[in-house]
Amino acid sequence: MSVTPLLKSSSRSRSAGFTLLELIIVMVVLGVVAGVSVAGIDRFDPGNRGLRVSIETFLEGSRDRARISGHPVSVKQMPATAERERRLMRFVYRRALEASFEPDFQLREGLQFTGSAAIGATGRFGTCGDLREGGTISIEGRGMPDLTQGFGLDMDIFSELGNGGDLLGWDGFLNIEIRRSGVVAATVRAGDGDFFQDMLLESPADSLKINQWQHLKLVAAEQSFVMAINGVEVARMEIPPILQASRSIPILGNDEDGWIGLVDEFTVWARVGELGPEVPENVEILPAGLPLLFDRNGMLDAAAHASSVPVVILELDEEIGSFVVGRFTQEASL
Repeated sequence: MSVTPLLKSSSRSRSAGFTLLELIIVMVVLGVVAGVSVAGIDRFDPGNRGLRVSIETFLEGSRDRARISGHPVSVKQMPATAERERRLMRFVYRRALEASFEPDFQLREGLQFTGSAAIGATGRFGTCGDLREGGTISIEGRGMPDLTQGFGLDMDIFSELGNGGDLLGWDGFLNIEIRRSGVVAATVRAGDGDFFQDMLLESPADSLKINQWQHLKLVAAEQSFVMAINGVEVARMEIPPILQASRSIPILGNDEDGWIGLVDEFTVWARVGELGPEVPENVEILPAGLPLLFDRNGMLDAAAHASSVPVVILELDEEIGSFVVGRFTQEASL
């Protein structure tokens, strides 16, 4: 008679909960399911996040390149070609030709002199090129750089007399003339790749002063030709997109009708493209093409962008990342 209640009690205990073995099995199953879920997240999320981080890092690097070179940097999304997948590209300026006019660097810079031209006079930084008695200075450097996609040119000049004449002759490519009125006239040859024409850019009168060093800068790229003196833009014009390849090395002065004065720190920068992150086929970046322009200080160019630029990354029309390109840096996500 006492056995039956004990059996019923045992039955109730088994139905009230799980055995240790059952709990272990449930935990293993849950662990497997959780592991699959985490693996799925790891498989997809880092790719999306990685793309966003790569794009942001590439843009920050573009800002840095602008600050270091002192030239604007543009970022675009380039279409796929037979040689490469669709990807971002930034157009930067690399030092391609220079002349410091220091005697120790004359051979390396490939300087050649005619007439009374020389180096050794006191310049703005060390010694400089001396054209006060006429003559020419040719700058060979490492050969003729490719400047067809754009260039920047920097030089310091000092005029003791209010004379006029050719400051720079670069056959088939660029000519700079200084006029008695203080006007700087720069002519670049540009076109569509088949037809080229001379484009003349002139500064206002009295832009150049006598008896003082002044910095002259020219930039031709993105269908614009810009002149600045002492860091201040003095002239700008639209030009065709492609520059004609130069047919010779640059020559300062002119044996017959050359400018008279001193020149220092001559530098030519070539505009070249640098490849960035690859954009997968099923991913779209807005704004389309991602056209961004950073000025020479690394800030979002106010002339090209009236305000901050929201960047949205889509995968199959679904947003997978976003941020805002501000004037000074990338900002908080949207």
